[in-house]
Amino acid sequence: MDPIYTHILNGFEQSLAKREGCKRRIGAELKFPLVNTDGTSVGFETVCALWDYLQRRGWKADRDSATGAVIGARKPGEQNETVASCETGFSKTEFSLAHVSDLHDLEKQIHELEDELRGFSEQHDAHFIGYGIQPVTPPSKHLLMKKSRTSVWDKVFGLNRYISPEDGDDFHLFTINAASHVHVSVSKEEAIRALNVLNGFTGAQIALTADSNIWRGRIDSQYKCVAEKFWDWCMADSARVGVPEKPFEDLKHYVHTIARLEPVYVKRKGKPIVLPGYHSFEEYYEAGKPMGVDPDGQEVALVPDTDDIDLHSTCYWYNARLSRYYTVENRVCDQQPPEDLVCIAAITLGLLAALPEADEQVAHYDWESLRSSRDAACREALAGKVGRLRLTDLARSLLDLARLGLQRRGLGEGKWLAPLERRLRDEECPAD
Repeated sequence: MDPIYTHILNGFEQSLAKREGCKRRIGAELKFPLVNTDGTSVGFETVCALWDYLQRRGWKADRDSATGAVIGARKPGEQNETVASCETGFSKTEFSLAHVSDLHDLEKQIHELEDELRGFSEQHDAHFIGYGIQPVTPPSKHLLMKKSRTSVWDKVFGLNRYISPEDGDDFHLFTINAASHVHVSVSKEEAIRALNVLNGFTGAQIALTADSNIWRGRIDSQYKCVAEKFWDWCMADSARVGVPEKPFEDLKHYVHTIARLEPVYVKRKGKPIVLPGYHSFEEYYEAGKPMGVDPDGQEVALVPDTDDIDLHSTCYWYNARLSRYYTVENRVCDQQPPEDLVCIAAITLGLLAALPEADEQVAHYDWESLRSSRDAACREALAGKVGRLRLTDLARSLLDLARLGLQRRGLGEGKWLAPLERRLRDEECPAD
């Protein structure tokens, strides 16, 4: 356990040292399905044309470590890069924006991205869906973006409870969904409280932002937030998704919790090596002579490396987690209407700017009720409740705290909470 904890502790120290003037930085991961005019997923050739288009506009090609194929493009930002890529599905584009210091700069980046992509849309008659709505095309293995990371999922998470074997595995659900994630830089002293606050307010965030009840060309009869349920549907090990079973006590408790999860894979020379037979990542990392299985099915002798720890940090999917870049990643929200793309960053940044008050507020709730509010919000959004806990009350607490935090920053960022406050007032989320 000590080597894993020490590596993560050192990672925080190095991350903090790189932050100019210790200012908090914020970044957005925006995922948009790319579709034809009739709502079907574009073909792979259209996605390849997107990378060519961006390179002609000055972006640099991004290549897969295993195959050398172009799988995206990137351009420099102030301290890191903006990266365009595809996630699990080739028609599921993802734009990870370079981190900035305030929401005004984030909005500017989003407008620049929209301007950048508009020409491509017009040239190819292709459309980036700016909502949580998913393509008419059903999820399947035929939409899979073939790269080193996606090549391992069927070997580890190969369930067929929702997708038939002829169409792939349940993890192929993620070839079509849209989402809006946010990264915020934190100190190691803030990190665990931030995770508990963001995970604790999962239900409230879903209730305000649910936007994925339309998929496979129709409205879902049970859920207003279908995309969040994908995690439950495709993972047999529910301990690595959603809201953690308990709030974390400190950084050591967090590291112990993730180290107990089964390992998925490591990389050697750019290629994925699956790790079957180990009950926990800790068991693999501390094994004297661990073994893995390469893409050809051959056993490979391994020497554990600290890069394995960082990669393991991408293979569990709590609604809020520590990223391999030592940011807090808020992962729970559906993609939003185009005019509201900054809202998710606003609530995330606001909560962290009011962290002492938010931490105290979350501690007043029963944690199991907060965990249950996630499913209630997926089903009924702001109309949901768990016992006496109403999602409208939880959402009101969330917005009050976020506004307090943004006011404390003194940068006039509270205006980006206005759409969420209107939703609470009208008790309507985008899915409604």
